[in-house]
Amino acid sequence: MTSHPSSTSAAGLVEAADASTSATGRLAPERRVVISDPQAVRALAHRARVEALDELYATRGTRTATELAVRCDLTPSAMSYHLRALERFGLVERAESQGDARERRWRAAGDQLVVSPLGGSPTGTAAYVEMQIAQFRERVSQEIIFRAEHQSADGSRDQPYMNYGSLYLDAASEREFQQRVQDLADEFEARSDEVHRDSEDGRRAYYLLSVLPDRADRR
Repeated sequence: MTSHPSSTSAAGLVEAADASTSATGRLAPERRVVISDPQAVRALAHRARVEALDELYATRGTRTATELAVRCDLTPSAMSYHLRALERFGLVERAESQGDARERRWRAAGDQLVVSPLGGSPTGTAAYVEMQIAQFRERVSQEIIFRAEHQSADGSRDQPYMNYGSLYLDAASEREFQQRVQDLADEFEARSDEVHRDSEDGRRAYYLLSVLPDRADRR
């Protein structure tokens, strides 16, 4: 869905405000959709909208409101309302009809969503990030329950639910660590496009990447 230096690549990138960024959602040459209008950022802090953006940006395909409604546990009319709201901010756009043209199809307006509020206002960004963290927290909880109910009979070990830790790094090492993590995500984002297009046994895997410096006052 999104990459954020919180990180919807598929769905979003949350980064520090940049005065050169347009105040409206805009498709840049590298197919980034930049959104910096605080009102637009606040509009993202809705579960169904985040889920729809994740689906459209991750798959790079088209979906109808009915298809997205099933994923978001909404009625098609409610999902249409949210899609029109996202369209107003330039985050999604209408796609060409396929087959039965009675229902409109929607697609992502670019490859990556970048959230960069003008003026550095944290309110909307915090709400958007909190929504994504809450969804990831729910997925982790569901995975814990699933693994408990489907323990491997051969005793093989699953991959960890998540990796969490802290590192002591100088400035150069911290930048290198952040860049290598981002490069790895970018590499597999490219593979994701290929698998989604060509593989019959691919499945979606969710990830959450965040590298945060310790801001504690050490004086």
